[in-house]
Amino acid sequence: MKFELKPNNRDVSDQELIDDLRKVVKASGKLTITRDEYNELGRFSEGTLRKRFGGWLKVLEAAGFEKTRNINISIIDLFRNIEDVWIQLGRQPNIKEMRPPISKYSADPYARNFGNWRKALEAFVEFINSDEAKEEEETPNEENTSGVNLERKIIFKHKTKRFPSERLKVQVLMRDGNRCRLCGITVSGDNIHFDHIKPWTKGGETILENIQVLCERHNLAKGNLE
Repeated sequence: MKFELKPNNRDVSDQELIDDLRKVVKASGKLTITRDEYNELGRFSEGTLRKRFGGWLKVLEAAGFEKTRNINISIIDLFRNIEDVWIQLGRQPNIKEMRPPISKYSADPYARNFGNWRKALEAFVEFINSDEAKEEEETPNEENTSGVNLERKIIFKHKTKRFPSERLKVQVLMRDGNRCRLCGITVSGDNIHFDHIKPWTKGGETILENIQVLCERHNLAKGNLE
C-alpha cells in the first residue's frame, strides 16, 4: 500500500476550483449542483469552495450557474421568461433550451412550480391568451394614435399601438410558427418580421387577426400593400 498526502487545497487557485465545479456540473448533465452532489463527485470539498468564495450561492454565482435557493421567482416572471425565449427562437422552446444565455431561468423553477415542463407550457399558453396579460395592448400609444394616408388624405384613429407587444408576437408565432406566410421559409432572429396584413397606414389594427409572420425580404417587398 502506498501512503500519499492529498494536495493542500490552500494552494489551489480560485480558477481551479471553479473549473472543477463546472466540470462536475457538465458531467452531471444538470444546470446547477448542490453541495452534497459536489462533495460526492468533485475533486475538492464543498467546504473549501464555500470558504474561498463566502458561501455556496456565491460559488454558483462565480461559476455562472443558477442559485439552487432561488425560489422567490414569481409566476409572472417565469411566464415572461418563456415569452422572451419563445420570441428569440421563433417557436415553442424545449426544456433543454431553458438555460443561460437564452433563458434567464433554468427548467428547475418551472418543475418546482408546475410539476413538469409540459404543465408549465400549458399554464403559460393559458396565461398569454388571458385578459391578465392584455395590459400592454390596451394602453393607448399617445405618439401613434393616428396614421395618415397621404394619397387619400384620410386620418385613421387607431385603438391599438402600431407595434405589436411581446405577448402578441408570441400569439402570432404560436399560430404561424416560425415560417414566412408568403414563401414558407423558416425564419429566426432578425429575419422574423411581424407584418400588418391590412397596413397600419390604411387603418389596420395591431391585433392577432391582422398580424402575420413574414421574412425580411417579403416584408420589405410587401411594404404598404394589402
